[in-house]
Amino acid sequence: MYRLKKGQPEFEVVDGPMTGRKFLRGVEYAEVPPADKRRFDEIKQAAPKAVKAPAPDKAADKEGAK
Repeated sequence: MYRLKKGQPEFEVVDGPMTGRKFLRGVEYAEVPPADKRRFDEIKQAAPKAVKAPAPDKAADKEGAK
């Protein structure tokens, strides 16, 4: 993923295979024009955090045993 570097102006591609695409500040892009790649920071996606499952309710286990 890529995001425009701070201080880089927003722009629209005028030639090449990405003609007409606009690149705005604060937006992440999967692909950027190779000729303008220096204007972007590469954003590394963090691995999703593991969510711990809640512990089973011990009171419910006792009621089920009756």
